[in-house]
Amino acid sequence: MPQIQDKPEDNIFDAVRWSYETVAAMAKHVKICEDKIADYAASFPEMSPENVFDAEHHYESEDPEKLAAYVLILDSINFGSGYEPMLVEQGWTLIDESLYFTLSTRLKQYFDYVGIMTATQLSQMTTEDCCELLGLNVKMKDHKEFAGQCALSMRELGHVIMEEYEGSFLKFVERANGSVEKLVRQMVSMHHFSDIHDYKGLMVPFYKRAQITAADLQLAFARRGITLFEDMEQLTMFPDNAVPHVLRVDGILEYSDDLAARIDRGDIIESGSEEEIELRACAGQVVELLAKHLDMRSMDVDHILWHRSVEGELYLKSQPHRTLSRFY
Repeated sequence: MPQIQDKPEDNIFDAVRWSYETVAAMAKHVKICEDKIADYAASFPEMSPENVFDAEHHYESEDPEKLAAYVLILDSINFGSGYEPMLVEQGWTLIDESLYFTLSTRLKQYFDYVGIMTATQLSQMTTEDCCELLGLNVKMKDHKEFAGQCALSMRELGHVIMEEYEGSFLKFVERANGSVEKLVRQMVSMHHFSDIHDYKGLMVPFYKRAQITAADLQLAFARRGITLFEDMEQLTMFPDNAVPHVLRVDGILEYSDDLAARIDRGDIIESGSEEEIELRACAGQVVELLAKHLDMRSMDVDHILWHRSVEGELYLKSQPHRTLSRFY
């Protein structure tokens, strides 16, 4: 077994990067082909595609309270990749063939036509409310299960905003004092954002949704000429199932025969299992290695790879791993 360094505690992003490196060193189901990293990095563009909070799929407002509310609520339900095939099979229509755009646009429509969702309303969200909001069919088992997960996350956020931030979503953002690290710490204090797992006795954090919330807030407020955070370079990749898939197709990650067969069959890879943790962590470690080669922010490397996952025909021929998780 490789020597394990102590997990950093002072900086939350150092702890996430420690998770990537540590799990990758111990992994038995997923292997990084490190000898291919340099050549792979050379194939990357000099810049990542522009990442914007486009007006077609996202709510816009000159009111910072409304904007903060929209982003925080959106990212409270920004998960469900493992549920997506079942939801679509049971009749859910995706907007622009995207789970994320479906969530963001449905919430935008609510804010546009009904108004801002207050923390009090959020704290009282039911499964039925979420079905109506997202266009899901409450009579369908998987629709109801997914909507129930969304409702739980929304209620938790609503209670936190009410009880700790005087009902103000903007105060939640302002409490971070311009530090993306503080913002992520605030996010992961909530159960539904506490993306941390037991891997062979080690507690390994990923914090995908908390990190992407910070990135989304930065993008949304940038449209109004406001820079919320000055330390965005600290963010890691947003570990889910898209980037591991791209790296597998590109020959940078190799899976055990058993894991590869299960993924190819569409089997559910259990959230928090060794296999699932290794898939996310090894992808994260590859992104860190690429970022060093490219002298690029980890989140920008992630963005390049994510675009490949949704735009490259090669990657659409096969499926990523499926996990029923509230974390991605």
